Amino acid sequence: MDFEFECWRCEADCTVWGKPVGFWTEKYRLPEEWSCWNCGAINITPDD
Repeated sequence: MDFEFECWRCEADCTVWGKPVGFWTEKYRLPEEWSCWNCGAINITPDD
């Protein structure tokens, strides 16, 4: 499932893919860090 976050540096919308944790659950594992497609800045996935 795709999740959308905003880059802290350039405020571009970035799409991050979340891997399902289990078969019958709606929880997803997101990467702790990801790079912005626009400026290349390293971003941290929020805990919320």
